[in-house]
Amino acid sequence: MTCILNGYISLSIILLIGKGIIAAASYGIGDYMKIVSFWGKGGVGKTTCSASLAAGLSELEGKEVLLITTDPTPTLSDVLNVRIGPKLKKVDGFGNLYAVEIDEKTVIEEWKTRFGDEVYEVLSSFLPVGRDIIDYISRAPGIADQFMLYILYEKWNEQAYDFMIWDTPASSGSIRLLRIEEEFYSHLGDAVRMYLRLKGFLEKMRKGKKEPLRLIDEWRELAKGIFDMLTCGDHLLYLISIPERVSYLLTKRLYNELEEFGINIRAIVVNRVIKEYGCLKRVREAHLSILKEFKANFERVHVIENEDYEPVGRNGLLKFYDNLEGLL
Repeated sequence: MTCILNGYISLSIILLIGKGIIAAASYGIGDYMKIVSFWGKGGVGKTTCSASLAAGLSELEGKEVLLITTDPTPTLSDVLNVRIGPKLKKVDGFGNLYAVEIDEKTVIEEWKTRFGDEVYEVLSSFLPVGRDIIDYISRAPGIADQFMLYILYEKWNEQAYDFMIWDTPASSGSIRLLRIEEEFYSHLGDAVRMYLRLKGFLEKMRKGKKEPLRLIDEWRELAKGIFDMLTCGDHLLYLISIPERVSYLLTKRLYNELEEFGINIRAIVVNRVIKEYGCLKRVREAHLSILKEFKANFERVHVIENEDYEPVGRNGLLKFYDNLEGLL
């Protein structure tokens, strides 16, 4: 019984997440809004660069900007010096800047709101389950991560802004998002084989609806929509690093992994390079040595020197925006 339930749950997850993607994909990839994403290990300045770029584009360039963080422990509110939270809001004290901190709890609740009733309808049609099955499925590994990408994709298709700035989780979490999306695409193929094995049971719940096998094939094609978004020319991806050996090696690995997914890296940003201070001369020399390796291995390297102020709040972020000149 447990094995059968898990099989049906797996198939339901595949079908219903696929349905979410088909809804988003129907809008088509946009031609105008740019996605700018910052990737890298934790603590290298992804949130600072994201917030500063968003502030500069909205305040100084007059652009409509959506700033999103999917970091599970977001610091966007602290950097902006404005409480953001999980609900999209216009940022107080800034021009055309809107922001949201997408956390796992909110994502799961949105998933249950959008797909919970349908999951229950499917499963309860052939199994004696209560509505608590929705909570059980919502906790399945990968659900929150997968739906998080769907939310980004949905915002992309709305084309309501000039720029969408994405502050990603630490590098391991960001790559995990991509791997889950890739596995989801692969699992749609597995769903075909599962359907064939369970066809007799599934016939009972069709009730004249579209052939499930054909739906799975359609969703498998449309599941590529998120990768189309990430690999398209309107997605400007930047790897953020610092001038340290471990960060340099991690950046090389992350660069190669992103290339394997077919995602183009626009530039490497090396942040917090020590300036020419007398007492920090040796640190400066060490930083310049690592910087030389960055420039030898990557085509485009953008350098940001360590500042003597804290880039927090409107004024600090707009001041830091000067460091991002020429990045786009």
